[in-house]
Amino acid sequence: MQLSAGGTNLFLFAEAHKPEKSPVCFSRRWRLRRRGILADPKGSIDRVAEMEQKTIPKGFIDLPANILLSADGFQVLSASKTPIRRLTARGGQARDGLFSQAFNAATVQKMIMNSYIDEIYYASGEFLTKRPQIISTTNLVIYAMLYKMLSPTLARRGIESPVLREYNRRNPKSAILDFKAIPQKVMDDFLTKNKAILARIEHEMIDAVLTRITTDKNLPEEDKIVRMRSLEKFVRWVDKRIWYLYLIIYQTPLKKEIENAYVDLFFQYLDNTQVAVHTGNLVMEFIQNAEKAHLERVIVRNQLAPRDQVDTYLRNKLHREQVVAMAERSKQQLEIAWHFQTDRVNAGKIYNVKIIISNFGLINESTRDSLAKKLKTDTTGISLSDFYEDSGETGKLGAGLGLLYNSYLEDVCREKGIRYFCTIFPEPRLEKTTVTLDLTF
Repeated sequence: MQLSAGGTNLFLFAEAHKPEKSPVCFSRRWRLRRRGILADPKGSIDRVAEMEQKTIPKGFIDLPANILLSADGFQVLSASKTPIRRLTARGGQARDGLFSQAFNAATVQKMIMNSYIDEIYYASGEFLTKRPQIISTTNLVIYAMLYKMLSPTLARRGIESPVLREYNRRNPKSAILDFKAIPQKVMDDFLTKNKAILARIEHEMIDAVLTRITTDKNLPEEDKIVRMRSLEKFVRWVDKRIWYLYLIIYQTPLKKEIENAYVDLFFQYLDNTQVAVHTGNLVMEFIQNAEKAHLERVIVRNQLAPRDQVDTYLRNKLHREQVVAMAERSKQQLEIAWHFQTDRVNAGKIYNVKIIISNFGLINESTRDSLAKKLKTDTTGISLSDFYEDSGETGKLGAGLGLLYNSYLEDVCREKGIRYFCTIFPEPRLEKTTVTLDLTF
């Protein structure tokens, strides 16, 4: 597998931004002093951070996460001489993986689709500064699973068509029962001979689905925009072996039938993008609540403020920085992991992803009861705007009304045939709380 997107190696950015022992190393101090950045010590670090933010290449996610490889991923990357390191996984185990201050989103997404990644793990004393990157990674992961599922879905429609059924009846020895069984040489010859036709078919498919989206009067404008933005990537990510099956039927009198069937499938499948949207929103709420419990524990334990004044205390930037520094010195970190099933023994779970969020600090009994009620809420007839109504707790940070997204996501997943459940697991011995979102596509 090619580990680059547009010719950019996954770790070019990492090599230029290796972790340093101090905020600004000697050589960088010299360069920055020449540009006047260190002339103002009070604001120098903020200005350095702002400057580094601007150097993030397009298409990269600025999240210094441990990317832990599966057995297949290790084998492929070792052969490509990609630098592999021993890194910490969630739970503290040492695993083979890749590390970068920022990672190439398209490359990592393709690795997930090929089952080369077991886990993406990120830990920090706070999540506030990385919330957009955490949500981007969540979207990347959910879309990777949707892309991964699309080709088998389209293949079933082609294989079950009358044309391929007749072909298999007449050619039992070379029957096409699984698109993955198509020989590589056959595919290589096919792609070489039909490159122009395939490009035309893809364009025709995109145009036909776009027409369906724009003319659907029942589809809200916001949903239309999301689907139109996602469409081209969905079509481009389709396994070329699917188009091989498609072209067999495309060149018969059933051309219009298979074209309409695939347009319907793409149109319906794009509706699954709302799973990514609502999962991202739910993750946002959970990391906000996890961070509040995490920082509240540090504040109360160190007697920095009474429990009922924690929210006010955290609104002060200097206070917040002090609390985060104390948490990091005591090695109490927030954790988030995106975990995948890549073991061949668990082949039936290859479309499973778990998003696991852990924080120090236990929820009390009343909060746990409140969560239980919210997690069981029936959202029939509740619109998304209802989730953002004033909860009457405007003075509280992370009041938690967004937890209702869990019930909404549950309903959407049930409708789409996606198995989903959410668990909140307090660990009194470790004084930790762990939330797991488990989705099987």
